[in-house]
This record gives sequence, structure tokens and C-alpha cells, in this order.
Amino acid sequence: MSLNPIPKQVQHSWEMLERIAIVESDEPLQVVPTTDTLKQFPIYFANNVAYAINICVARRSVIQKLEQAADLLPEHLGIVVLDGWRSREVQQAVQNEVGDAIRAMYPQLNASEQQQLLSQFVAPVRPGFISPHLTGGSVDITLFDRSTGEWLDMGSEFDEPTDRSHTHFYEDQPEHVACHNRRLLYSVMTRVGFTNLPTEWWHFDYGNPLWASYNQQPHAIYGATHWEVKYA
Repeated sequence: MSLNPIPKQVQHSWEMLERIAIVESDEPLQVVPTTDTLKQFPIYFANNVAYAINICVARRSVIQKLEQAADLLPEHLGIVVLDGWRSREVQQAVQNEVGDAIRAMYPQLNASEQQQLLSQFVAPVRPGFISPHLTGGSVDITLFDRSTGEWLDMGSEFDEPTDRSHTHFYEDQPEHVACHNRRLLYSVMTRVGFTNLPTEWWHFDYGNPLWASYNQQPHAIYGATHWEVKYA
């Protein structure tokens, strides 16, 4: 497979997303299936994040497109879904955890600068704002080796709040294995209709306002949705 360089995208604005119209399709959420080339690992549940559910769910078309993307990969690779639909409660918990990590990693930054950095990696939690994951149109994913089950080296940890997480980061190091792996992931996902969040190599969107913005669509087709969650 010929892999093109990943283009450098303009930084998104959460305020801009609030101005994008949503024409809700009412497409249901479904559980991400387990196949030879697609599997799930609910990473927030595994890491004991408050309110996280023990499965990954997404809109029906998102799952279909994930399956299509997985079929485009070399036959020894597959896609593992780390997160899909995310409740407001989990969004708040993730914001708290990443915010704590930023404060620990960047003590030289003032509170405003730390908040600005946080906004690159976690959508805000405020009344009326529809975060990308709340729509069921966002998925956090990586690649795995089907023979070993091992995840591929993508050059940074998931949810790592550093420049290394920016999708474009390794384009000036084409010899780095992460450059090839990111190009591969980006290639198959964008070929089936997803857009990528430029600050997170793992985050892809379809149908929601973030997708509509980067794909220059007149409106989104996914707004806020709900998965019935029963907490112990």
C-alpha cells in the first residue's frame, strides 16, 4: 500500500463547533463487534476511570466504516477500538485526569496556559455543549498485529498530552516506525470517510460536528445520544 504523508491540519475550535447545525439521523448506537480484524478494548473501563462502561459502542455507520477500514489494512493487521460513545460523566472524569497530568508535567505553565493545552486534547464539559464522543460519531483507535495481539508503536501513549500525540508529529522523521504506522492508520480511516483530530493520532470522527467542520459539510448528522448505562 502506497502511503502519502499526513497533511498538517488547522487546529480546531470548540466554540466554532457549537455553530454547526445538526440534522439528526437517529441512527442507533451499537456494540463494536469482535472479528478477526476488529476488536475492542474499553481503555477507560480498564483504567478504572469513573463511570466508564465495559464495552465500546458507536453509531451503526461508524462501525460499518471501521470494518471497511480494517479490510483495507495489510492482512496481518487489525483495528482495536479503545473508546467510542462517551457520557458527559466520563468526559468530565477524563478531563480531570488529563488536567491533572498536564499540571504535573507542565508546572512552568500558568493556569490559563494549562487550560489551553488541555483543550487541545479533551473537549470541554459545559451545559449545552455536545462533545464529539457524546454523539457516538467519534472513535479512539489503534492498530494491532493479528498474530500476536500486540499494539503497534504509534510514537506516543494514548491520551498523552504532548506534541508527540499530534498526528503530524513524525512527518519530519519518516524513518521512524511511528510515522509509517500513523500514515497507515490515517490512510485507511480517511479513505472510508473519517476525519482525524489533528492533536490526537488515535481520534477519528464521522457524522458529528467535528467531522462536518473538517470535511466541510453543511451540517452534522449526529448530535448527542444516549446509551442506557446501569451502574453497580
